[in-house]
Amino acid sequence: MIAKIARKEFIECLRDGRFRWTALIILALLLVSLGLGWKNYSDTKREIDTAQAESRETWENQGERNPHSAGHFGVYAYKPKKPLSLVDSGLDNFSGSTIWVEAHYRNPAKHRQIEDATALQRFGELTAAGVLQLLLPLLIIFLVFDAFAGERTNGTLRQILSIGVKRSSLVFGKILGTTSALFLLLIPATIIGFLALAFATANESLLSSLPRFLLMCVGYLLYFGAFIGIALTVSAWASTTRLALIILLGFWIFTCLALPRLTNDIALNAHPMPSNKEFWDQIYEDMKEGVDGHNPSHVRVKELEEKLLKQYDVEKKEDLPVNFNALMLQQGEEHSNLLYTKRYDEIWNIYYSQERLQEYFGAVSPFLPIRSFSMAMAGTDLRHQKHFIDEVELYRREFVKMLNMDFANNSPTKDGYNYFVGKEVWKKAPKFKYVEPNTNWALQYEVWNIILLSIWCFGALGLSVFAANRMRVI
Repeated sequence: MIAKIARKEFIECLRDGRFRWTALIILALLLVSLGLGWKNYSDTKREIDTAQAESRETWENQGERNPHSAGHFGVYAYKPKKPLSLVDSGLDNFSGSTIWVEAHYRNPAKHRQIEDATALQRFGELTAAGVLQLLLPLLIIFLVFDAFAGERTNGTLRQILSIGVKRSSLVFGKILGTTSALFLLLIPATIIGFLALAFATANESLLSSLPRFLLMCVGYLLYFGAFIGIALTVSAWASTTRLALIILLGFWIFTCLALPRLTNDIALNAHPMPSNKEFWDQIYEDMKEGVDGHNPSHVRVKELEEKLLKQYDVEKKEDLPVNFNALMLQQGEEHSNLLYTKRYDEIWNIYYSQERLQEYFGAVSPFLPIRSFSMAMAGTDLRHQKHFIDEVELYRREFVKMLNMDFANNSPTKDGYNYFVGKEVWKKAPKFKYVEPNTNWALQYEVWNIILLSIWCFGALGLSVFAANRMRVI
């Protein structure tokens, strides 16, 4: 009986002009968004690869200079474009993609794409994720809002139940029929998305991105299942089709449009971020007085001098077999690394507090957990941005230490800064190569969102069965 009901619902969906035209429009938007995402990914990847190569070439051909001066000359580290960003660009356009690597300073990521966007683009970017998160639920609402309310109004519900059809069978048949109709749209979109991913990446990138892509698909299926269950529940309880449609549209507007902006404002007010000036003023104060307000810079220099004189058994720093100035610079780097870590961790903790607060609202909106989960699988969320920034910082420390130690070991103190090297040293400097964290790393932070999506999906579907068992026939 469930199969017969599902077949009947499926045929009615295909005959329904609302479904045909809406599905065609959504499919067209998905194709356009995937095409734009593929082009943006390909163009950006090519630009980043070129810029990274040019930055390295400029570094190696800078000419002769002191190694520490070369540390200030520095290089650029570029954030590679994630393959799945062609589906969900997430925070990519709003977070920096380039970091200037130099001695003494841990620079923030800069060059956000949104800064170069037109006024129209600032209202929002057309992405496949945006279409799936916003427009597919609308299609589901238009398909399902009259599933029970319409048959009750037409009088067919009484006839169906009078011939012995169980209400639970009626619900499952409608779920199966509606889902089958949606798959006519989702299957081609998934295939096209996979092909776009395959064309945009090399074989290695495709293999590493495939588990994320499949998990993303599972997340969206749970999201769509939640809206199917909610629509069926409202249709069973509403007295008229008009009332069912109004309630469902109101739910969609609140959960998908209003609540995300509201939660963002709440999070910003609950966990305010210090201004850029306040942050750097604190950094400069730490540089002078130490991370904890003790052990200022002149004390640290004196302690280093005493340690080295004792270690090499000499009376004056000019007699040291190593360059004291270089070691002093490296000590300053290691001290600044500690304070940068402390102050940047404070900023990231504020970001995470804002994010957690928004995640709590996922209990009243399935849109919030799918948005976070989709970005995480695409590698375009907050944690992937931090991972990139942390990797650049590890590279910066290795890069600067190599230069300072070359200065320290190959130039006696009496030469001061009159020590110059050339291309043979610049080529020894490590190259930055960012490796994206694996799927398990991304998945471990998304347990809460997966749980929420599962509760929304199976809870809503279960509620639709409960509502159908208690709905009025007339």
